[in-house]
Amino acid sequence: MANTNVAYPVLGVYLILVLGAGFIGAVLNFRRGALGHHDQVREHFLAGKGLGTFVWFWTMMATLFSGYSVSGIVNEAYNQGWMVTKWIPGGVGLYIAFAVMAPRLHALSKRRGYFTLSQFIFDRFMPPSGSHVGVAHALSLLSFFCLQLPVFTYLITQFQSLGREVRTFTSGSISSTVAINVAAAVLLLCDLFGGMRAVAFTDVLQGIVLFFGSIIFLIVQQTELGGMGGAFDVWGHAFPKMPKRFWSMQHVPTKLNIVSYFDFVFKTTVAATMFPHLTARLFAARSAFVIRRGMALMVFTFFVVQFSSMVTGWVASAALPALIPGQSAFGKLLQVVATRGSGQAFAAAMLLAAAICAMMSTADSALLAFSTMWVRDIYTKYLRKNAGQIEQLVFAKVMAIIGLVIGVTLGNYSVERNKPDLSGLFALQNVTPIHVTPAVWLGLHWRGLRGEAVLTGMICGLGVTLGLVFSDRNILRASGSDMTSVGISSAWFGCVVNFGITILLGLAMQHFPRLFGLPPLPPPPPVEEVEEVADHEDGCEVLGAPTASGLSQSAVADESAIAAAKGVDGPPPAAAAAPGGATAMIAAAAARSPSVVFSRFVPRHLEIGIHRDKTLNPLMFALMGLVLLFTVPMYRVPMSWDGYVGYIGSWAFTSLLLSGILAILGAITFMFLWEDYKPVKERLLPPAFSLEAVGGSKVQAVAKGVDGQQPAAVVA
Repeated sequence: MANTNVAYPVLGVYLILVLGAGFIGAVLNFRRGALGHHDQVREHFLAGKGLGTFVWFWTMMATLFSGYSVSGIVNEAYNQGWMVTKWIPGGVGLYIAFAVMAPRLHALSKRRGYFTLSQFIFDRFMPPSGSHVGVAHALSLLSFFCLQLPVFTYLITQFQSLGREVRTFTSGSISSTVAINVAAAVLLLCDLFGGMRAVAFTDVLQGIVLFFGSIIFLIVQQTELGGMGGAFDVWGHAFPKMPKRFWSMQHVPTKLNIVSYFDFVFKTTVAATMFPHLTARLFAARSAFVIRRGMALMVFTFFVVQFSSMVTGWVASAALPALIPGQSAFGKLLQVVATRGSGQAFAAAMLLAAAICAMMSTADSALLAFSTMWVRDIYTKYLRKNAGQIEQLVFAKVMAIIGLVIGVTLGNYSVERNKPDLSGLFALQNVTPIHVTPAVWLGLHWRGLRGEAVLTGMICGLGVTLGLVFSDRNILRASGSDMTSVGISSAWFGCVVNFGITILLGLAMQHFPRLFGLPPLPPPPPVEEVEEVADHEDGCEVLGAPTASGLSQSAVADESAIAAAKGVDGPPPAAAAAPGGATAMIAAAAARSPSVVFSRFVPRHLEIGIHRDKTLNPLMFALMGLVLLFTVPMYRVPMSWDGYVGYIGSWAFTSLLLSGILAILGAITFMFLWEDYKPVKERLLPPAFSLEAVGGSKVQAVAKGVDGQQPAAVVA
């Protein structure tokens, strides 16, 4: 009988530590926000955009490695053998793909104050890059809804994994419903009171436990279960009446599975760069150097965390003859370890805690990303443009509660129905976000790309994907997943259509705009007309509330800011600072309502220039793409007998080896080829550009222009 009672104190201490880390984050948020006169909204959602390398690395790692990395991968390895190795090239490819967007997106978020991808997309495709501002609105709203799906699938996955693992390990003494609800309560407290900083601090704790727990479990499997050597003796040789799952440990995959392997690797590489909880880390980093170092290390973490889960599944395949429906291979294997003695039971409980770390750290990030998107992309953009800090935070917390209730309900439902399974959920969560990729990847680097081309491609791509995923051509529809009869997913078919239409139509609109009734784009600014982004810079937001008697340097003291707001030539400095002048009125309004100068995102067209980044070295990316392609066993004869390298199938070993080479190339790209993006120089706007909340008509006129009309370059 497994001694699983030790799980109660271990999990109790773990939850207390998580709450403690969240409390520290909440206290720091309060001190920097309410007491330090910093922007409370930015502190809550992005930790003041000040995460350093140590915290950023661990929060990025803990956020990525979710219930998939523990429960899902273990079960896949148990049932599908070497096919599970697709997670490592897919993950390494994902982080290399971030090099396409991270340098520019981080710099632009500093300059413009972006919190979400939809904010960037709106600015990028405003006129003149779009014929009408309605194009930018349509793109940003479509992107918003496309990016909601991965948030909910991540929440459902984490709760499904957590409930199943705890229930399996404790033999049902802790039900999945109880485990899910307790975890949800802890997540809610951290999110409500601590925001991103609390999430990041808990991620540091959970990431460290997960990372070293993975290493410890590799040791435990070897000492207690015989490791890969003992498992190889069971499934490494053909014998009569062997379980069906052993076949995949001895042969090259079928043609269908080889194609699906390719689909998974490249779909993950493209689609996961759009996941909101991951891109939020690009906005929250203190500097580009933090991202460079963090990414260079991240590409190697897959060989610890996910590889450990794979070995767990392969060992479990030999150690556990069969699993009853609803049981987890990981939790059941921990039970087997716990039967070996009290020390082993304690180690098993610690490893269960490490697994829960992976689930909790992703769920809290997904929940925070959900509320951030609703506040910045819907509430303050369309419903309450002048909402103050407290109002935004209250709305964010209400949306967090709503999102969590939906996630918990669907999580409990999926555990009871046992579908979709974790692999199916991961397949589904790529269905819509992959269609935001052309708008971001191409929009960041292609100045001549028009919003109409992007919108047409996105609509057509989504139509193809949704038409296939709900049709009979999706052979896994009944199990809640996504794959056609040729092994390619509906998401990938739609993505190819999306990219193809966007590129072809974009080229036509760029070179023959008159054919589409579009005016030519204005000439690009000179290449040298750029401005380096300072680490402390943050777009439209101000550090320190100005007063009527004097404005801080970061506010609106110089005449160029007033000129930008008016759309006219700047007045003499004396006029701007004169008593009763425009600057004084803005300062007085800000003094009466300090929240007015904070948390203001001012949409205006984004000029990206014509500079080509050194980061996108064509030779390096061609080499990395080729290495990634050959991680797929397309060069092997399907269903043929496979040899072994050590205890691992030769084709799987080759895939892992090439993934290691790919990780090295990715680290070189981040550390030596990365080029900090310098945005095109633009005039600054007053920090309180939209002051309608104050109610002063003179202040409104100053913010909008001399005659009260908005400047053409800005949409309030």
